[in-house]
Amino acid sequence: MKNSLKELEYRHQVLNGLSWRTQERLQMNHRETAYALLRITMAVIFLFFGIGKFMGGISNFVGGMNQHFSGKLPAFMVMPFAYFLPFGEVIAGALILFGLFTRAGLMLSGLLLVGLTFGTVMLGEAPTVAHNLQYAFVNFVLLWLLDLNRYSLDSLFRGQQKTSS
Repeated sequence: MKNSLKELEYRHQVLNGLSWRTQERLQMNHRETAYALLRITMAVIFLFFGIGKFMGGISNFVGGMNQHFSGKLPAFMVMPFAYFLPFGEVIAGALILFGLFTRAGLMLSGLLLVGLTFGTVMLGEAPTVAHNLQYAFVNFVLLWLLDLNRYSLDSLFRGQQKTSS
């Protein structure tokens, strides 16, 4: 009877220890999963907005942007940004989607958001500015919590580097 009581106490201590570790891992796993879902959502937005601009024709998009900003911003500012925007959106979206060079992809998307927000402020489109600010906030959160980027190619390659060293 004495042995079984000690054995039960030991099992209880072990289970409590494992339970705590398991709970900690599960909590981190939830945070990493949430990060991956937010990262993928942001990526899809950038990727498909960029693809849409290609499908409509880049020259059509640039012409429309030039007309839209006529009288608000000079063409020498609008046209280079308009030509770069679809490429930047697709590149940033793809990098963020796959989690490959995630920091660079998020930096690129952040810079694009700064440019887009500047343009919408110049147009006086307050609702679009508010939407851009929301995207910028998500971008900030993704950069801030980059250490949770477990489900990514960055993480996969980083793991291979550690094992090969």
